[in-house]
Amino acid sequence: MTLSVDRELWVRRRESTLAELRSHMEARRVDKDIIPLLNTINSLNYAFTTSSCSGRIQVYAASEPGEKFGMRTLGKWHSTITLGELMETLENEADSLWMAVLPPILHIAVCSVKAAFHLLVLLRSAGFKRAGIISSSEDGITLEAIGTERMEAPLRLSGIDIFREDAIPLIVERANSLLTRSKGRIRRLEEVLMSETARGLDNLCWE
Repeated sequence: MTLSVDRELWVRRRESTLAELRSHMEARRVDKDIIPLLNTINSLNYAFTTSSCSGRIQVYAASEPGEKFGMRTLGKWHSTITLGELMETLENEADSLWMAVLPPILHIAVCSVKAAFHLLVLLRSAGFKRAGIISSSEDGITLEAIGTERMEAPLRLSGIDIFREDAIPLIVERANSLLTRSKGRIRRLEEVLMSETARGLDNLCWE
C-alpha cells in the first residue's frame, strides 16, 4: 500500500468518477436525500465520493442475517416506513425473515495523507466516529465513514413468527427513530463541509 498519490492519476480518476456519478443522478439511481451532501463533498478540491448510501430500512428473506448469497430483499426504504408497509412484507411465505436498519456509508477518495487526516477530523466532528482509511494507491487514498445507527432483528425463524402482533408497531417506531437519527447525521456533515468549502484550503493536495 502506497501513501504517495500521483497528481495526474488522481485528477483523472476524479473526473471519471464524477462523470459517472452525474450519469447515475440523471438516471435517478442515487439516494435523493444524500445528493446535497455528495455535491458538497465533491466541491472540495481535495476529495471526491466514490460510493455512498444514505441509510435504509430493509426486510429480507435469508437463513442468516446479512447472508450474501440467496438473500431476497422484500422491502427497502430510504425513508421512514408505515406499519402497513412492514405488515405487507410479513405476508411473504419465506421460512426466515429479517429486518435491518442500515446506517449511512460514504467512501471518499482524497489526494494526500494530509487531506485524509484533515477530512477524518471533520467526519468525526459531525458524528461519524467509525471513519478511517481503508485503502491507498497512486490514484488516491480512500476513506470510509459509517454511521452507528444499526439494527438487525429476526421477524421469522424456521417458519415461526418471532414477535407478537402487538409488538410490531414498536419495531416500526424504533426502526424509524434510528433511520431519522442517521439522516440527521448526514445533514450535520453537510453543514460542517459547507463551511469547509468556504475556507478553500488549496494546500491539502500538493504544495
